[in-house]
Amino acid sequence: MFDFDGVIVDSERYALELLMRMLSSEFSLDITEEDAMHVIGYNTARTIGYINERYGTAIDVDDFVSRYPKYDNFYMDYPGIRPIDHAMECIGRLPSLGYKVGLVSSTRSLHILYALDRLRMVRLFDFIITGDMVSRSKPAPDPYLKGIAFSGCQADECIVVEDSPAGVKAAKDAGIFTIGFKAASIRLDTSLADIEIGSYKELEGYLEGLAR
Repeated sequence: MFDFDGVIVDSERYALELLMRMLSSEFSLDITEEDAMHVIGYNTARTIGYINERYGTAIDVDDFVSRYPKYDNFYMDYPGIRPIDHAMECIGRLPSLGYKVGLVSSTRSLHILYALDRLRMVRLFDFIITGDMVSRSKPAPDPYLKGIAFSGCQADECIVVEDSPAGVKAAKDAGIFTIGFKAASIRLDTSLADIEIGSYKELEGYLEGLAR
């Protein structure tokens, strides 16, 4: 099971800068880059909840979301969206090695499916779990528990590829072997993962070895 942001596409820098820009422009709130990085992997509700608690603000989630149309949407509008190097080749090969392949993201389905369609990658996944399909998003284990159910496998038969602390915690709390993926331009703390891997070519070699 693959995360999307920071694993399929190198989008975390865009998301970090958009959050900081929106909070500054729309709510006159300047947060630190460290706090912006802390919420990478969270959905919008968890992100705003953390910001409100951290800065003593009372930003309404629906109000925040309503202001998104003023800004370019990475998933729908960004012209430079593309998979991380060798992602399509690696993921496309996994079925021939005997793997089912899923995508599990905190991002809502409209954005994920739009982006996957732009990337011509929808066909590569046997199932797709998005943030609006669960009541609790990452770092809660719910998205990966649903992924286990969709896969038809047991937790100890699954592998997760994640780039954020929130994603790693969600996968580990679901009882899944987790790979910390370090190929994006922002490298987050994935030290709690079982192993860390730095590229899709390295990941493909590792998964091929497990399949033998």
